[in-house]
Amino acid sequence: MKQLHKVDILTILVITLLGIAQGQVTVFYIIYLFWFQELIRTVVDFTCLIWQRKTIKEKFDFIKISFGSFFILFVYVVFIVLLFGFMLNWNNRELLGQNILVIMFRNWYFNINMILFLAQYIYFRKQTDNTNLQMPLFSRRHIILHVSIILGALIQLAIVPRFNLENTWASTWVILPFLLLKIFIERPK
Repeated sequence: MKQLHKVDILTILVITLLGIAQGQVTVFYIIYLFWFQELIRTVVDFTCLIWQRKTIKEKFDFIKISFGSFFILFVYVVFIVLLFGFMLNWNNRELLGQNILVIMFRNWYFNINMILFLAQYIYFRKQTDNTNLQMPLFSRRHIILHVSIILGALIQLAIVPRFNLENTWASTWVILPFLLLKIFIERPK
């Protein structure tokens, strides 16, 4: 598991830094990336848990119980897309355009991150004993989303206006707290 976590973090860092160098990464990109990874985890875990249920009634009961996890993710994505994707960048057509490309899956750095993460997480689930797998309504990964939303709003409103985002290094410093937060909170126990 620790090796997979290291590969996941290294993949995100390398692809994100390459995206920053090409001017393709925004604060929205990184927060939406974290959200999308959580969606992938939730869907894969949900699928594994559904397959563990033996009867149709057990499967149906589990689907009803799991609704909360998907509802939380829905609330997050609406907030993330509206606030970070559009509202905070409404006056900056370049950032708004980048965010729209991410939403439409036209940002290849984002897409590659998602495809590699999906492959890594499916591989992880296949290599792991899933008998004790649970879908908590709130997890450590949700903390990343909460803190990223708060931190992202502060960065967008207080720090980004002071930096010239044409400068690749300024973008790196803006995105760095999010990556450090992910590394710190998601590290294996």
